[in-house]
Amino acid sequence: MSTTKGESMNFQDVLNAVTAGDSDYLTAKKLGITRGTFSKYRCGNKTPSDETLDKMVELSGLPAEKVYLAAYAEKLHNPVVAEAFRHLAA
Repeated sequence: MSTTKGESMNFQDVLNAVTAGDSDYLTAKKLGITRGTFSKYRCGNKTPSDETLDKMVELSGLPAEKVYLAAYAEKLHNPVVAEAFRHLAA
């Protein structure tokens, strides 16, 4: 993963951990979603459901709180709060 201790973790870091070198298409199949939906996650146009986030936790091996905080930071419209969430996810 591209973050080091103390660095903020963004949702792209989570997605990279989830794919673990697999294609986005194969990862989407593992998550039970379409490739188009996974692409929307990559582009920041959609946030996964809690069920999908749970599957991402399983695939990535990341702690659930890091995955959820990074995902929820993407939904926030307040950049200060979003950055705080990312730092909590670090």
